[in-house]
Amino acid sequence: MIEPGRPLVVRGGTVITMDADRRVLPDATITVRDGVIVAIEGAAGDLPDGARVIDATNAVVMPGIVNAHTHLLQVLLRGVYEELPFSEWLRSIYHLGERLTEEHNHVSALLGCGESLLSGVTTVVEHNFLNRSTALARATVEGMREAGVRVAYARTAMDLGELAPASALEGPDEATDAVDALIDALGTDDPMVSLLSGPNTPGVSASAELVTTMHRHAHERGLRQSMHVAENEGVVAAVRERYGVDGVVRWLDGLGVLDDSVIAPHSVALHPDEVETLARRGVHVSHNPVSNMFLGDGVAPIVDLTAAGGNVCLGTDGAASNNAQDMIQVLKMASLLQRAHRRDPAAVPPMDALAMATINGARALGLDGLIGSIEPGKRADIVVIDLDTPHATVTHDPVSQVVYCISAADVRTVLVDGRVVVDDFALTTMDVASVLKSARRAAAELLDH
Repeated sequence: MIEPGRPLVVRGGTVITMDADRRVLPDATITVRDGVIVAIEGAAGDLPDGARVIDATNAVVMPGIVNAHTHLLQVLLRGVYEELPFSEWLRSIYHLGERLTEEHNHVSALLGCGESLLSGVTTVVEHNFLNRSTALARATVEGMREAGVRVAYARTAMDLGELAPASALEGPDEATDAVDALIDALGTDDPMVSLLSGPNTPGVSASAELVTTMHRHAHERGLRQSMHVAENEGVVAAVRERYGVDGVVRWLDGLGVLDDSVIAPHSVALHPDEVETLARRGVHVSHNPVSNMFLGDGVAPIVDLTAAGGNVCLGTDGAASNNAQDMIQVLKMASLLQRAHRRDPAAVPPMDALAMATINGARALGLDGLIGSIEPGKRADIVVIDLDTPHATVTHDPVSQVVYCISAADVRTVLVDGRVVVDDFALTTMDVASVLKSARRAAAELLDH
């Protein structure tokens, strides 16, 4: 723990700033005080009195990664429901909601966020759709807080569908009342916690009435929203059958609910005009390439979205459709999948991929004035990546090296809001052995049926 007022200096690394000019600064020094980046200078600058110094020699220093979409509970479900048709996979996940306890939510949040921090993630967007009580949501948020990440908790809702049990469904007024109750329970005075809402999967588990009611309520309460959009062709077929509209985005746009307050994870099964609509409305698309490949959903048109002026960020999705919370792996796959799909080695350049993982994710949350880049005045969400290894030591292009070469095991130091949460490759915020033991017990309890 850094004492209040005591400066912290990250010195000697190659800094990938992700600022507007995408500057890369060799042998630079970053000075942090009270969680704020106060200066970026050359390595020869004088050290402030009493500073803690983090030696970043032979390392890349970059902004903290934003995981813009996950489901933390699923770290207890790795390898359980594999190779099922999507509907049966989803039914299995939904029905676990009837068995959840606060301990399940708490320990899965600790475990998932600990894993996230070790891969350089500093902000986690938790999209939660299994809501029997405010207490369950609070347990997840508290676990995230304890782990030390910057928290974005999306409390979403479902009101229809044969896949979910009755206990997981709630009417529009019930859903918005529950969001209000969570706001009251969490309070609004913690700058490290953002609350979002949203309909879980419009057209499949969320009706038009729920979608429009939650949109109106979110605007009244000043909340952003997270909603699964067009994850696969099955969702498109469901909207076509139920509402007579060929296209999830076409339908949502007709409801008037698409704007820059919306994060739309997946956005895979899109018509070309829907790509333009998402960009024009300012919707932020969270691309989940590993999950989409894992489930056989298809390839999201993120190159077209970016060309249209849309904001694309990245997410792992839950560990039941990824088996990891490793955003560095996602970063690499986001670029390579598009290269292979489009047969274009320049489809997603490394700097563009890194922007998706950092500043674009911050923008999706409305936090780009605080995080997402390394600049004076921003909060110190910073990652130090070790290059003093056989696979990374020859570095001609540090951005390319980060995107295509490194692994989570190379993350040496992580700062969140100036707090050192990973130090010398190890978590500082939790007793890891105890968390692992609790997670194994929770997973066994959850699946004991």
